[in-house]
Amino acid sequence: MQEPVHDVFARQKFMATIGARLLRAESGECDVELRFSESIGQQTGVVHAGAIAAIADSACGGAALTMWPEGSDVVSIEFKLNLLAPARGEKLVAKAQVLRAGKTITVCRADVFAGDVLVATMLGTMMRR
Repeated sequence: MQEPVHDVFARQKFMATIGARLLRAESGECDVELRFSESIGQQTGVVHAGAIAAIADSACGGAALTMWPEGSDVVSIEFKLNLLAPARGEKLVAKAQVLRAGKTITVCRADVFAGDVLVATMLGTMMRR
């Protein structure tokens, strides 16, 4: 399962720009890691919400992609992000899981952790292309 997700992830130049990397992709699940750097911080020294949203969104897309036929691609069509705590620390990990998989539309959830602190949660809708 990881190979198709890895290929799609590698084509996401924004993930490379912010330094995110794919950790794991298995049936209905995907984890993405982002190490802290000043370039993704905001003025108070915590990780910018845009970077948090980006890794949660990519993790949801990867989780959805594991449920679809080989050769599929994925785009986000909607998501809601709740920021729960300041994102501080050495790295963030977005852990996504599929809540309901369909032929075209799949709904996923991603929780973003800084160590053991839950800093954000996303509910996302992904579409197969």
